[in-house]
Amino acid sequence: MCFRSFVKKILSLVFSCECGINSKFRFSQSEISEIISNAQKANLKYFECLAKIKELSAFDVSYLMSNVKLDENKVEIIKHACSMYDEKEFNALGQTFSDFIFRVSANINYLNDSNLNIFKELVLCKNELYDFSSALKNPLKALHKSASMKLSYAFENVFVE
Repeated sequence: MCFRSFVKKILSLVFSCECGINSKFRFSQSEISEIISNAQKANLKYFECLAKIKELSAFDVSYLMSNVKLDENKVEIIKHACSMYDEKEFNALGQTFSDFIFRVSANINYLNDSNLNIFKELVLCKNELYDFSSALKNPLKALHKSASMKLSYAFENVFVE
């Protein structure tokens, strides 16, 4: 009888544990365990917030949790940046959403709500640069510099004989 009661107790604990698992995540159990095993300990509390962002894949969440020192402001910036991503614009340039997230993570310390539009313009430029820290520190200077670099000519047409 002791063995039978032990098995019943184990089964009831397993069943109660399964019922207590939050199944609202869109990632599989193996993906969740991989994300958590690779994440920084301080970032574990932000997992649920990042998992709720529908645009982020398990790979993107894992990358952010393991390589970025997150806080509430950075999570909000990531949410805002994900909402700004336009698949048609970026795919036309050969950039994927993961590329965009890598660039966001490389510049997360310099990003805020006021310079996210400038960041998007910088990312849309076809280049291999991931660090936009100098432009994001002083966005007005970067905009002025890009405007002043445009070539202007004193005449429109040149006629050659």
